[in-house]
Amino acid sequence: MGEECDHVHIIALSDALGVAIRVVYLDRSSCDNGPVAVNHHDFIPAASADGSSSLSSGAPPGNPAEPFVTLLYRPGHYDILYRR
Repeated sequence: MGEECDHVHIIALSDALGVAIRVVYLDRSSCDNGPVAVNHHDFIPAASADGSSSLSSGAPPGNPAEPFVTLLYRPGHYDILYRR
């Protein structure tokens, strides 16, 4: 309860593939008072059997611990974002 139904699918995908997934979305609630805010949520694969995780929090950009897949959430579907 209290989670979007696709939240479970993203967690399962991240765990099954063993890769971190970042979902970004635009928060339009801030449009009246300033610029549009871009928010994100990282889905990190569950720890492996030896207790190690393939992702550590707070890693600098460019580090292998950075999310491997980035998706843009748009109501009703996701789009893949590619780095330049």
